[in-house]
Amino acid sequence: MLATLTNKLQWSYRKNGPDILALLQRNYPGFMFSTKPEPLRAEIPVFHFHTVEPVSFEEKLQFLAANRYRTLDGEEFRACIAGEKPIPERSIVLTFDDGRASLWTVAFALLRKYGFKAISFIIPGLTPENAPASKTYDDYIAHRASSQDLLAREQSSFPLCSWHEIRVMHDSGVIDFQSHTMHHHQACIENKVVDFFHPRFQTYFFGNINVPAGRLQFFDDEALREASANFVAQHGNEKFFAQRDWRKELFAFYRHARKQHSMTRFETPVEQKEAILTDLKQSKQLIEERLPGKTVTQLCYPWFMGSKLAVKLSQQAGYHVNYWGIVAQRPSNRRGEDLFNVPRLEDQYVFRLPGDGRKSLREILMQKFHAHAPAFTRNLGQN
Repeated sequence: MLATLTNKLQWSYRKNGPDILALLQRNYPGFMFSTKPEPLRAEIPVFHFHTVEPVSFEEKLQFLAANRYRTLDGEEFRACIAGEKPIPERSIVLTFDDGRASLWTVAFALLRKYGFKAISFIIPGLTPENAPASKTYDDYIAHRASSQDLLAREQSSFPLCSWHEIRVMHDSGVIDFQSHTMHHHQACIENKVVDFFHPRFQTYFFGNINVPAGRLQFFDDEALREASANFVAQHGNEKFFAQRDWRKELFAFYRHARKQHSMTRFETPVEQKEAILTDLKQSKQLIEERLPGKTVTQLCYPWFMGSKLAVKLSQQAGYHVNYWGIVAQRPSNRRGEDLFNVPRLEDQYVFRLPGDGRKSLREILMQKFHAHAPAFTRNLGQN
């Protein structure tokens, strides 16, 4: 129970901590803090989305449409920041990370409805060829599906869009598909066990598959991992985890078995460089192969985590733009700024753009807290 709660709190901090710090340091565009901002000119805010549901997402698009905002695709954004084209007034970029199923079931139809376009950073190494038929926004409008039905697939074995769905969206011209690395894979970076996978482990799939691109990967001993799994199997499999002190018992076994297994090491800097460059090249190549006529030149780092090395290697791999989350001392995107350090804002901050119907910063932060904080913390103020 304690480990599960700790995992949730860590995930919540990772999600909210950088945003809170950026707000305190005012490392966000000026319109975020202004009560009466001027119309947007000479800058292009980039917003990032992950899972979207129909009501709140359409509310954002209605706000953008009512205030005459224009969305840019990846190449238009690059050309404007590079100084090759003027920045149109009220220009923004909408980005979707991972290529989650709700991009197909929710976002695609709503973007078309309002005449907007977007960029989606996909994970080609995890993208399935096909996926089971899903309820979409059309079913929702026809009262054949609830909003929960449109999100159900993201909790199934097919949480990402399929290649078939991606091709349909690509052919429409609404979605510009770019790279989110080949596998968005998980990497161990310390010779330390913090917990074990168990039936109640909260995996937070999309929050735990990040790779700290600036850290060397640790390769654990597979024989030790297998020995630990066998120990659990010999002691009842799932029944073993029903014991109150199962974690203490498993840690004791692990410490004892570790003395017999020492095939562990960190990757070398050369191995790290080769692994990152191979990943970036493969991701670009596979997307281009699966989407004829497509040229992939833009990269978004998983969990917004990269490094100077990763940026350099992305250039070698043929990328012209790198997207992050919050970038230190880079509140927005203006002409002539570095295209390899593009900052992005969370989707809730669409409502801080200049225009009618803006929400207060306090209201947005309260909604954000309730959406991401563990349930027990949300209830503290209600007793």
